[in-house]
Amino acid sequence: MIKSLLQEMFILKEKGYYKQAIEILYKLMEIVDTEEENAEIIYELAEVYFYSGNLERATCYIDGLLEANPNHPEALKLKIKLLGNEPRKRILIAKRLYDVTQKSEDLKLYLALLNKACDYESVAAFLKLPIADYCCQEIAESLYNLARYDEARELLQRQTELTEMNELLLAKICYQINDADSLKFLETKLIHSRNPEVVKFIIKLEYELMNYSKVIELSEKVSLIASPEALYHIGQAYLFKNSTLNAKKIFNLLVDKVTSPKNLFALGLSYVQAGQTTQAIEAVKNNTNYLKLMTLILNENSVSQKVLAKEFMSLADIFCQDELALFKVIEICFKHNLLKVVEGLLKFAENAKNIRYRFYEIKLMIRNKDFVEANALVNNYRDNDAFAMLYAELLDLQNDFKRLESHLDKLQNYEKDEFEQCCYYYARIFESKGEYERAIDVAEKGLDFVNNYSEMYYTLLYGLYKHIGDTRTAIECLEKASKFNPELRPKLIREAAEL
Repeated sequence: MIKSLLQEMFILKEKGYYKQAIEILYKLMEIVDTEEENAEIIYELAEVYFYSGNLERATCYIDGLLEANPNHPEALKLKIKLLGNEPRKRILIAKRLYDVTQKSEDLKLYLALLNKACDYESVAAFLKLPIADYCCQEIAESLYNLARYDEARELLQRQTELTEMNELLLAKICYQINDADSLKFLETKLIHSRNPEVVKFIIKLEYELMNYSKVIELSEKVSLIASPEALYHIGQAYLFKNSTLNAKKIFNLLVDKVTSPKNLFALGLSYVQAGQTTQAIEAVKNNTNYLKLMTLILNENSVSQKVLAKEFMSLADIFCQDELALFKVIEICFKHNLLKVVEGLLKFAENAKNIRYRFYEIKLMIRNKDFVEANALVNNYRDNDAFAMLYAELLDLQNDFKRLESHLDKLQNYEKDEFEQCCYYYARIFESKGEYERAIDVAEKGLDFVNNYSEMYYTLLYGLYKHIGDTRTAIECLEKASKFNPELRPKLIREAAEL
């Protein structure tokens, strides 16, 4: 009878019929004969109450069982689950469980809880024991957090087969020690994962490589709403891809989770892209420095270069802690040819290994006409899409149109904004060949895109229309360019006077 009732109870428990399972267990308590059997019924009662969500009753039964039998393995495991918000107590129970069973899986649990409590030294102490390979992930994780990267890597690499989480940890180690080749190999293995932790790390890598389309693609694979860092990278990727509505959606999610000045500024920038200036100011109104920065960004074309340079450099505190603000301002300074300011701002970059830092460093060399060094550096990043456009800029400024045309013809799968730039460079190539009408057609096509480079295109079209003798249209283009760059106004006035 006891056996048949137990079988019925297990079936009910498995199907989630906890109330009926509990009723059977109470019947069993009345008919079992031995203390051992009674202990098992009490354990089953505690577990069913746990699954049903009645943690108070579960705790009551498990505590009673452990008082009578302190070394009951299954009761100890359930007690660990019941102590979810008390990490130190969970560790003590896990230690007792391992001392009782001496099982490898119980040691893994104990070490995992120590890591979760940031007691990395205690976990690392197991490195020299024979059990280290079985607990590879936990011990390597502790070594990683202690910055003992070489030891963590050696432990992982001696495993005959790596799990996905092993590979993720190894990739993080390669990232820390700047082993780009190994990191790239591991990324190719992990890129198709749907594990949120893996996807979050790959998003970080692709964001730092300025592969914004890849970041967006990865973000659509799995929900990352619980990760503020991932949301921030995804939101910025949408910003850089000029996908304003998506950027606002992500940053609104982010500020609901973490209302930091940095997040609010990012939201403000998405409003700037949408032309919603009032909302942009509203987003940062409670922070004096960010409010000043946002005001400068919104008024960049109406402020003199000298004032703009001085005001940007007065906001050093922001640039030390907010990479988005730093590189947004650097981009504006390039637009206004404030190269000395760019040079000063790059010193605020937290990590000179950051590929975006390197991108703007090379861009600065190009603008300063240091072509030899710029060419040597850009060659190290030729497999990166963003640097492909930077190389095009380098060739354009050197008037090396033969190599520029060859370079552009090799590029494939242009993103919208990249193709917009390509139109400019192809127009320059046709201009160099004297094919002015064709150059005008291509330049006009470039203006049909998102118009990030409007001043650049209108200035080019001004010269092209002058080449074909259409002075009136040339001046109209110069007038449009001067709206983006007020310093062109004197030239516009002179040209218009000569009509």
